[in-house]
Amino acid sequence: MRKILRKLLLLGIVSSLTAGVLSGCGQETKAKTSSQEKTEKTETKKGKSEVRSAEEKPGMTVSEHPQFISDGVRRLVLVQEGTEIFNLSKEPADYKMDFDYWEILNPYDEIATVNTETMYTLFDMLKEMDLTAPVAVEDGVDTGIAGTSTKITIDFVNTQDADTAKQTKYADSTATLLIGGADGEGNRYAAVEGYEDAVYRVPSALLDAVYGLNPFDYILKVPALINIETVESVEIRIGGKTYTMEPDQDRYKMNGKKVEKEEFTDVYQALLTVMLDSEIEEGSQPEGDREEKLRVVYHRNTEDAPQVEMVYYSYDDTYDSISINGSEHFLVRSADVDALTEQIKKAF
Repeated sequence: MRKILRKLLLLGIVSSLTAGVLSGCGQETKAKTSSQEKTEKTETKKGKSEVRSAEEKPGMTVSEHPQFISDGVRRLVLVQEGTEIFNLSKEPADYKMDFDYWEILNPYDEIATVNTETMYTLFDMLKEMDLTAPVAVEDGVDTGIAGTSTKITIDFVNTQDADTAKQTKYADSTATLLIGGADGEGNRYAAVEGYEDAVYRVPSALLDAVYGLNPFDYILKVPALINIETVESVEIRIGGKTYTMEPDQDRYKMNGKKVEKEEFTDVYQALLTVMLDSEIEEGSQPEGDREEKLRVVYHRNTEDAPQVEMVYYSYDDTYDSISINGSEHFLVRSADVDALTEQIKKAF
């Protein structure tokens, strides 16, 4: 499975690289200086940013009887006993590739690429909740809904048509489901916030599966996906030596020297071969100074896209840790990092 995932990821990135860098080939253009090209890129990106910032999300209606399909979900937040344990949101942006729109905002505070296959399996479970037919509750029964601090919030497109949902950018409806106590028959009481008089039953097994999720299972194991069209340069540091890569239409440069597309692509592709293996257990981080084995910095050509810095540190005999924009959650295999550093050295 690891090898298959890696191949799929690399094929997708290489396709994006080829499409983005070669998009201008075959067209007649006037000769321009490097500074002029950069100025035009900046102005173009700035224009796109201004258009997007002016575009406001539509207001959302609180749904009394929420019904949604998997393709219509735009945000999911799980709160368990007052603590937010999971926050998954679709965050479109011009600098991203469309399959990278989804972000896990909690528990990860760096950009993590979502495994949409796993994500939609979760959405499929949630849409099985029947929130259309309230149940009768006998007098004196404490449903546990009043004062509960366990909640599920779902923002969604209010449609049952998959094509309409896919074509709609933002959610127009929202609902926060208040999770109460057990009914003694394998269910838990629930109600939509704002409409607490209507009580529903949701299978306990479904809720246990949702709240028992492992966030690590919901991300692809590639540290970061960077749209090549937004890259000004890549800076690589190994030990005390620095290497640079510059993609610019049909001119590929490595350490300032023009190289063939295949040579450039091989190295860029290699940067993606170190996959996330596992999460760092809380309190297991080694103390003291650590060896920095590799640093990769993606400098962007648009203000909208954040710079991405990945630093690999020695961890133990088997693993290295990776810091992404200063956040350190994951482990990778030392052998993979060593193989990558050797490939980089040979390429330059």
